[in-house]
Amino acid sequence: MIKILIKKRSEPLSLLGLQSLINRLPDNHQKYTIIEEDLRRRKAGFGGELNFDKHINEFRPSYPFGLLHDICLQYNGVYFQMDSVLILPDKVIIFEIKNLGGKLTVKANPTQFIQEIKGERKIIQSPITELERKIIFMERWLRGRGIDIQVKGMIGLAYTNELFIEAEANAEILFTHEIPIRLYNLIIDQEILSRNRIREMANIMVDSHQEYNPFPLTKTLNIAKEDIIPGVICPKCNRKGMKWHLKKWHCSGCFHSDVDCHLPLLNDWFYLMDSSITNRQFRSFSGIDYQPIAKRLLKNSGLVLKGNRRSAFYIR
Repeated sequence: MIKILIKKRSEPLSLLGLQSLINRLPDNHQKYTIIEEDLRRRKAGFGGELNFDKHINEFRPSYPFGLLHDICLQYNGVYFQMDSVLILPDKVIIFEIKNLGGKLTVKANPTQFIQEIKGERKIIQSPITELERKIIFMERWLRGRGIDIQVKGMIGLAYTNELFIEAEANAEILFTHEIPIRLYNLIIDQEILSRNRIREMANIMVDSHQEYNPFPLTKTLNIAKEDIIPGVICPKCNRKGMKWHLKKWHCSGCFHSDVDCHLPLLNDWFYLMDSSITNRQFRSFSGIDYQPIAKRLLKNSGLVLKGNRRSAFYIR
């Protein structure tokens, strides 16, 4: 078994940003419920992808292959994000991972995915259609780089659902724990890609990867900056408004104290508010009154200082 390259999966930026947003948005805000549901759905999706990763690690064939997680490429101005990509000597397989509870029914002509939970039925966006779109763009992306190879797709279901496929689908639908066995049973028709070519192709994909940056979320989601609750959040009890005293942050709720509690606040600022921060903005958002203290904390936070004196600001 020669595994050429792995691009590991990391927590999506959108998930990190939504968690920051829900922590700093009043629970009576008009968009709170929608954002909370979006966060729940994205957490479930990421959990399903981690479940897939656990099972795909069992796939260890005798021939070389490349495995890349969470790849976003661009073709002719169109972005297409793939949960995982497997490069084999004779084909490329794109995986679309879904973490869907309940009973699932798959219909064709037109393609429909119907989810039923506790007697309630709803039609959800078809992962088959999503996958077909990504296969088309991947084929074109590869041809644009002189690589002519078959591209297939598999849909992995993280839940062991009650599943009914009423008509033959254009993509294989498997539970994630079944996927390694299915891959072992694949026949390698011919070696189109050598070990070195697989390595080269995987590196090109990694170098071409473009992660979607949704920040700042107040702009992306059309939320007023004034609606965001300021203050350093206690990591122990989640109380907002820790105070800086004697070179530490102190919580008046649980009496926890620490020196670095402003670092998550800075993450929240860049996720939610802006791509840069000034000393004045940091003081306002953190509750620090004294300018030199704010300057020292910002300087030691790993941010990059731009400009001078009154025009100074910090970026990541």
